[in-house]
Amino acid sequence: MSLAEQFRQEGRQEGLIFSQQQAILEALEIRFQRVPEGLREEIEAIADSKKLTHLHRAAITSANIESFAAEL
Repeated sequence: MSLAEQFRQEGRQEGLIFSQQQAILEALEIRFQRVPEGLREEIEAIADSKKLTHLHRAAITSANIESFAAEL
């Protein structure tokens, strides 16, 4: 793999992670009207796509923001 291909792949991965983080935050904002800053920072620090997928589902199904936070 060339260096340019490696950079493109890393860029795509970073874009995917960012999109997943934003989807979680949007779901939380829609469901609970706000996202506490500390929780937002924790979500933005996660770079594991599988964990983010799990959290997106939790953002949609959690009864409240506290039960979502317990998933972190």
